[in-house]
Amino acid sequence: MSDLLLKSTLALFASLIFCISTAHAEPSRAELQEVVDQYAEKRNFSGTVLIARGGQILLESSYAEADIAWSVPNIPQAKYRIGSLSKPFLATLVMSLSQESALSLDGTLGEYLPDLYGDTPASSITVAQLLSHTSGLQDLPGNFNDPWFQTTARLTFEPRQFAAEWIKPVLLEEPGTKWRYNNAGFVLLGIIVEEVSGQSYEALLQEHIFSPAGMINSGVYSEDAVLPLLATGYARSNEGNLVQPIQVDSSIFFSAAGIYSNARDIFRFDQALYSPEILSAESRHTMLTKKTEFAYGYGWGIEQWPLGGGDLLDVFHHTGSIPGYQSFYIRSETNQDCVIILNNTNNGSVVIEMGRNLMVMLNNGVAPSVLRSLDDFLIPIAYRDGTDAMIAAINGLGKEQDGSLSEYGASERAINRLGYKFLNRERVEDAIAVLSWNTELYPESANTHDSLGEAFRAAGKTDEAIQSYERAIAIEPDSESAATALAELRLDR
Repeated sequence: MSDLLLKSTLALFASLIFCISTAHAEPSRAELQEVVDQYAEKRNFSGTVLIARGGQILLESSYAEADIAWSVPNIPQAKYRIGSLSKPFLATLVMSLSQESALSLDGTLGEYLPDLYGDTPASSITVAQLLSHTSGLQDLPGNFNDPWFQTTARLTFEPRQFAAEWIKPVLLEEPGTKWRYNNAGFVLLGIIVEEVSGQSYEALLQEHIFSPAGMINSGVYSEDAVLPLLATGYARSNEGNLVQPIQVDSSIFFSAAGIYSNARDIFRFDQALYSPEILSAESRHTMLTKKTEFAYGYGWGIEQWPLGGGDLLDVFHHTGSIPGYQSFYIRSETNQDCVIILNNTNNGSVVIEMGRNLMVMLNNGVAPSVLRSLDDFLIPIAYRDGTDAMIAAINGLGKEQDGSLSEYGASERAINRLGYKFLNRERVEDAIAVLSWNTELYPESANTHDSLGEAFRAAGKTDEAIQSYERAIAIEPDSESAATALAELRLDR
């Protein structure tokens, strides 16, 4: 339900490597297909991809299996749980009710849910602040590894019951002062729309969005329903094997992350947003206008993506991540483009990288270099066979000029990130091995030596840590992090 991927997409995009493959601005279907095929081959993408421009579908392809046990392939008609990609749909529903005067964007929790939040610190939070993640409200646990998801999140709740027990009127900051991604706020929005209408959240979606847009394969997921063509969601173990994801009751996600859909239905929604069938032009403009310093409107990420040559592309987007599934929907109104990616192996980094690359490629004709992932290659070896086996695999890749290494995203940043993955998982010897390799590939980078120093320090190897930090300072004398760490280590000796 928590969607940290939304906050990291700009950083990920900046690290992508591109190569020019065509001179014209609009790539052919075959060129787009080749890129998506490479993500399936090199990065194990599983799911469905749809790319459209000007109301015409340019590509609609599916990969891998919807049910591994029965060897059932993914097909374009397959349905997926879309996680927090539900938020743009809820935001659109709220805007629809607002333009009908069924609720007000300035209405508060104290007005709409007085029994839950009247006369509390949260009573003044507005609908607009809930929509823009600026409520200041304390959120639900955001990491699926949190014990809360192993216990409470496996229980079934009615929405109001869930709010009373788990969405407390606790403020982390004054409402309207700071952007902070907040699932609890979107659960409350679902309760509010039910309260003001007297209808269920699902019935409201059907009436105001699904039916007008012609979305015949979408709804709110429930474990009780049997859904034809629903792709099974999977996770990947540290050893690299596909496994069952953690089990979380669907009532926990409700209006924050509860919708299922397929790529064609989301495309229908995209097209409906250009007409007054769902929203007036004024309401759509209000929804898709950035509300804070962070690039977010009402339920939508709002950014400008570089196309090269100083050109920027205005985009609206949202990701979605729940156990077993990952989604990414990007729309740009410049040429009425949309890219929809629905994945059933919860592979967030691949989905986001591919979505950004495809939208940019659609607008500048530049095909991305799709590289294999060092993480996918080395982490399973480390967990399955140990540090020495991983080092042997690293040595087998050779030096940077060798073709075997060039197939991977072996940038300084990528290797450093892999090292910290191990460090954060308390696999210190693995981290030292990876970060040492980074200093060999990029010996003149102060950051590689600084990072290695941190790993040595975590391992209690003080002398080696001091040497690494000294090397970092020799390269970059103004390195505050290395200087601070070095002073602390020398003081402790």
